[in-house]
Amino acid sequence: MLNDAFTISLESDRMGYRLIPEKRITIPSPHQLISEAVTFGTIQMPPNGEPIILMADRQTTGGYPKIGQVITADLHRLAQLPPQTRITFEMVTMYEAENAARRLHQQLQAVSWLCQ
Repeated sequence: MLNDAFTISLESDRMGYRLIPEKRITIPSPHQLISEAVTFGTIQMPPNGEPIILMADRQTTGGYPKIGQVITADLHRLAQLPPQTRITFEMVTMYEAENAARRLHQQLQAVSWLCQ
């Protein structure tokens, strides 16, 4: 998944961005799990092999396997992408994700200060 490109499907909305993989993803034995908590940015893999990124109006629990998480600092960028946009994923460490969130928070504080 990290080396593949995906296209945001026309069937995407505020609940979830459905992704169309560039290369078909086959799941050898698809199954559902017991429902568990999901968050904004959780990436789930349904049996059809087309990942779904859960967005702002997502459900609170889900039973599809979770295969990743979009970092907090990238969620606002992702939410602004229109359907048919190509996206890729990059693995980051927890340290990198926390630093990105910290930088975003500082930028938002600076904008807030300028608006006063």
